[in-house]
Amino acid sequence: MNLKRLRSVLAALLALGFAAAHAQTQDTLPAPIGQVSKDSVWVPTPDLLIHRMLQLADTTRRDFVIDLGSGDGRIPIAAAKVFGARALGVELEQNLIDYSIRSAKRQGVAGRAKFIKQDLFETDLSKATVIAMYISPPVMEKLRAKLLTLAPGTRLVSHHFTLGDWTPDEMVQVEERRAYLWLVPAQVEGRWAMRMGDTDYALRFEQAHQMLSSAADIDGRPTTAFGARLRGDTIRFNLIDRNGDSRLFTGRVQGKAMRGDSNVLGGQLPAPWSAKMLP
Repeated sequence: MNLKRLRSVLAALLALGFAAAHAQTQDTLPAPIGQVSKDSVWVPTPDLLIHRMLQLADTTRRDFVIDLGSGDGRIPIAAAKVFGARALGVELEQNLIDYSIRSAKRQGVAGRAKFIKQDLFETDLSKATVIAMYISPPVMEKLRAKLLTLAPGTRLVSHHFTLGDWTPDEMVQVEERRAYLWLVPAQVEGRWAMRMGDTDYALRFEQAHQMLSSAADIDGRPTTAFGARLRGDTIRFNLIDRNGDSRLFTGRVQGKAMRGDSNVLGGQLPAPWSAKMLP
């Protein structure tokens, strides 16, 4: 059997397996799989992948999860039932919302998993700490600018589809399906005045999402800067200090200020540093 034929057979077997798994509950499904909704279709995310996506986002009871295009409600319900989070499903189709509400009640999480009928572009995402998505590439592309305005450190997880040239921070694969994680990065592009002990540094960052390029001066003299990277509101970069040592700086970004500690490999105790963004 050639490779192309083998792939066709495997695809057919997978489809039959999916149908068999749902045969006993087919009459209770909220809609036929593939129901069209505006610029997307409803295709459920498998339960195992849902749990892995929520784990990837480090979901806990302290989180507020918003699922954009929540379909039959399984992601908000899992977030509430398994991880103890508060969750909101955003969906346009009333039959899917009604089913989700009934399902949340059956599973005892109606108080923590809510559902609303709303266009996802009109949804207030500012209070979310985790956002889940399984939506089409054109919608993901349009949504990216809005996601980048969210609080640094907000966790974004997506089943299968990516956010264009915004490189994921992590990726996992479950039974040949992929899920991606992004952390909304702090905005650090520009010039910074940094001080560590009695030493003044001038920093310059260029930024493409969480990827950074850096340059630096010490007391007005250029020095080597490298390895700059953001993960949410956490920043790290390396500089060659005035002693010629490679020094690692790690810290947190808080708006137009940042602070943290620096270390030299094999050196003494960490040295604190702070910086302010210049106009």
